[in-house]
Amino acid sequence: MDVSGELATVGVAGASALVAAMMSDGWRGVRDWVARLLGQGQGEAEARHVARLDRDRELLAAAPEGEDRSGAVLASWTVRLQDLADEDQEAGRALLEFVNRWREQNPEAAEKASVVRQSAKASGKARINQVGGSQTVINPGRS
Repeated sequence: MDVSGELATVGVAGASALVAAMMSDGWRGVRDWVARLLGQGQGEAEARHVARLDRDRELLAAAPEGEDRSGAVLASWTVRLQDLADEDQEAGRALLEFVNRWREQNPEAAEKASVVRQSAKASGKARINQVGGSQTVINPGRS
């Protein structure tokens, strides 16, 4: 199976699944698997990754109503997982297989974890500020 093209974006797919799983019932299994993958069999490294994963889950869970913190968590895990896949293709393949299996087993969560693209256009003196998944259009000419 040639997965080299898919490995180029496995970080995004893995992070999307990871962030979606953070708020699901199957979190502990996902957390432990990701920690083992990143820790590469070293107990101390695995423990550090478990702590980081738990910290990020708590950050998401503690968000005030209406505040979405998933963008920041998603971005940081995308970089970590993509670096892993770039440095170790075998680990990248394992991550890709895990993501595909997770998507099959969790179709609702997988649908929510899909990448969202937003686009906006401002004209005149208006400007658009986007933070995470929230978008604000500011037009100084109108109040």
